[in-house]
Amino acid sequence: MHRSLPRASTLLSALLAAAPAFAQDITLPLTAQGNEPFWSVEAAAEGLRLSEPEGKGTVQNLPFTQSTEGGSLILTTTDFTLRIDPTLCRDNMSGMPFPFTATLTRAGTDQSGCAGNSAALLASDWTVTDLNGSALPEGLDVTLSFADGRISGSSGCNRFTGGYELTGEGLTLGQIAATRMACPPPAMETEQAVLAALSAITRFDIGREGALLLQSDEATTVLSARR
Repeated sequence: MHRSLPRASTLLSALLAAAPAFAQDITLPLTAQGNEPFWSVEAAAEGLRLSEPEGKGTVQNLPFTQSTEGGSLILTTTDFTLRIDPTLCRDNMSGMPFPFTATLTRAGTDQSGCAGNSAALLASDWTVTDLNGSALPEGLDVTLSFADGRISGSSGCNRFTGGYELTGEGLTLGQIAATRMACPPPAMETEQAVLAALSAITRFDIGREGALLLQSDEATTVLSARR
């Protein structure tokens, strides 16, 4: 059933009641995008804006109606339809994960893509479960927290903090600063390995049951964590 534009935020916030653990609430504004050919839709309360290479088919603030189908949101204009599904999506060029899967339908042709903000998948408090493919020593707590471009946590001995940046290609961590308390083994050895793993991170992914996978250039998972 179609609903008028003013009801958008109410429906959007209710979409993910039955979604997987990694899913985030769908709210406007939201951007969806795809490749080969490239396209991007900016969805806001004022309307939808479609951008394609060299301005082809660009529409500024086109009014839309919306409907829901299961857990999916469907935004319809006179020119195209954008469907957003509450399932994890990976960009088919960079591998970057996004909270939602998107489908743009125009002139009878479907084009797949991703939607939402990748940073929303990181923004949480995490407990590390595996380091370089092995479980942490019993009794050691290693934690991570991502918020507002900052990472902080415990390396099993000391507290640490630093900055991070998400780009279209991956995840970059800035210089990490840590306190300097001495701890007995194996805490110190674990801390050194954790800090080395953090310095090697260039990308991230979301694994089964919403696990956070922090990876190196070789797509090797150096840290695994759960909420």
